[in-house]
Formats: sequence, C-alpha cells, structure tokens
Amino acid sequence: MVLFLKRLFVFMVLPIIVIIMTEGFLRNKNSLYKEKIQGAIRDKEKIEIIILGNSHANFGVDPNAFDKYAYNLANVNQSIYFDKRILLSHLDEYKNLKYVLISADFHSLYFSSQGIRDVWSYYDTGVRYKNKNYLFEDFSHTLFGYTPKIILSLFKREIIKHLSTENIVVDFPVQKGVNLKDTIKKGFIGYEGKDVVAFNENNFQGSAKSWNQKVESSKEKLEIEEDLNGLLQILINRDIVPILFTTPTFVEYNKYLKTSFLNGNESDFDRISEKHNIPYWNFMNSQLFKSEDFYDHGHLNKKGAFKFAEMLNDSINNLY
Repeated sequence: MVLFLKRLFVFMVLPIIVIIMTEGFLRNKNSLYKEKIQGAIRDKEKIEIIILGNSHANFGVDPNAFDKYAYNLANVNQSIYFDKRILLSHLDEYKNLKYVLISADFHSLYFSSQGIRDVWSYYDTGVRYKNKNYLFEDFSHTLFGYTPKIILSLFKREIIKHLSTENIVVDFPVQKGVNLKDTIKKGFIGYEGKDVVAFNENNFQGSAKSWNQKVESSKEKLEIEEDLNGLLQILINRDIVPILFTTPTFVEYNKYLKTSFLNGNESDFDRISEKHNIPYWNFMNSQLFKSEDFYDHGHLNKKGAFKFAEMLNDSINNLY
C-alpha cells in the first residue's frame, strides 16, 4: 500500500509541475489584445480616431494612412458587444478623440459572443461577456482558458523565438499570413501578400454558406442593435463623431452571400445612421479593390488596408 501511494504521488507530481509551469507561461504571455489596449492607453493623449470592429477592420484599416492620429482597436472576431465595452473602459482618457469608426459588416448585427476568444479578450481587456462568471478561467488559464492545441502552438512559437537570431515580435493570437517579425504600429498588424489557395469558387461557396447560416440562425439582432444605438448616443453626447463603415470583400465571393441579407444589412445601417444623423459608408462591393488588394476573399492585405484607409481618411476630410 505504501509503495502504491509513493508511485501515485510520483505519478501526480509531474503533471502538477507541468500545469504550474504552463500557468506561469500563459499568465505572462504577451498577446495582440494586450498590445492593442496598452498601446491605446499609452497613446491616449494623441489619439483622434479609433477604429473598432472584427477581423475585417483589424486587418483592413491601416491607421498609419490617416492624417489625424488613428489607432486600430479592432480584433479577430470582435463583436459590437466587445467593441463598445473595450472603448468605454478607457473613453474618459481619450481627451482628443474626434472620430470612432465602427465596422458594420453584413454579420455584425448577428453575433455578440466571440466563442473561445471571449475569455482571451477578458484576460487582457477585463471585459466580461454578459457578466459571465470567469471563476474557473481565472483559477487556471491552462485548464479553462486555452485549448491544448493553442498551448502547444504557443510553446512552439516561444521555442522558435529563442532559437531565432532575428527578432520575432508577434505572440498571440496569430493568424496565418501574418509576418511574425512585424511590429504592431498604432494597433495594426496586417496580412502579407495573397493566400492563392483561398481564391477559388469552392472556398467562396463554403465560407458564404457558413456565414449565411450563422446570420439566418441568429436571434440577437434587436439586442445588438440596441447596444449599438447606446454606444452611438454616448459618443454623440461627448461630441465624438461615430462613423459606420463596411469593409471591402472580394466581389466574386460576395455573389454567394444571400442578397436578402446584404440588402437588409445595408438598410439596417442606413436606418441607424439616419436615426443618429451620422455617416455610413458601404465599400463592400467597391470596384476599386482588385484581387491583389486582398489576402483572402474576406480580408484585405497590407496594400489593400493602406489603400482603404486612405479612402476613409479622404472621406473624413470631406465630411465638413
């Protein structure tokens, strides 16, 4: 019996040590969420334009193209729910903020949860998803915050960083197509080049079908719209101009999205913009963007992001 207990103890000690070491690693790990929010706080006195939204805005709007000091606070799969609360958590500190650009994509009014990213965002921004109790996630990032696959990829990237003679900046979360050696400038890090594999009819149809189903099955639209209206009114009351915008997506891909959804979405944001007397700029099917401006069918690359930001900058300069 004593021998059994000794073996059991030895058997249990190693996993516990591994979990403790992994926990320390994850809690001290840098991330794009952390980089973005800390950078925005650091630049709070200079920021005149803030960009909010999901991956379309995150990769599609280069703040370096604006005349005014702009900062990109968008993130992958970031919903209006998180846009609003991440912005409001530090709004009082942005003393010179004049414009807030809010991504208004065809699915923006149909999702509020970011899935597993809810907890990742919570770790670095402090924003809870609908007042969820993150007791277990706070207790252990290893067991409840990240999947084994993600943890392994982080360890792999850390090993590569230590073995590399070049400076690798980006930690997590990283998307395929992002250069690990890039630095984040004004909250922006973009896609390199073009993912040729993504540009085919089967991929267009599959992705569009998935988004069509998500929009069709969503029951959140009224709640999300009300939440957005609240954000817009807060900004207007502070003499900050909110601007709704729809990013370009590849025209051949757009053909597979349900026309009724696209028309309804444009109508919804037209109505919201008229209600608050604010601009809404829809660039979704803009003929000015060619395939070489896109990384994949839904996201602009660095070249396209700078080009699009220049267009937004011109539109802002022409507002008054």
